[in-house]
Amino acid sequence: MSEKSTQRRKDRVGEHRTTYEKNRRRILMSQNICAICGRPVNKSLKTPDPNAPEIDHIIPISMGGHPSDISNLQLVHSICNKAKS
Repeated sequence: MSEKSTQRRKDRVGEHRTTYEKNRRRILMSQNICAICGRPVNKSLKTPDPNAPEIDHIIPISMGGHPSDISNLQLVHSICNKAKS
């Protein structure tokens, strides 16, 4: 296994985890529209529902995006986030 595949994302561990979780909760409380498709997000849906809410990194961490800065996070549908990838 390569070193890169064994490393965990910076928003999942370490110093960014707490800030990411705080900003995730802020976004879930304040946003209601998918930043990708522009339709309302039903926050009561849970994974694996394709319309379940997710928090997306606007600029992916792998491309230099900040792992926890609220300006790099947005509310999206799960299916929209997967299509973006």
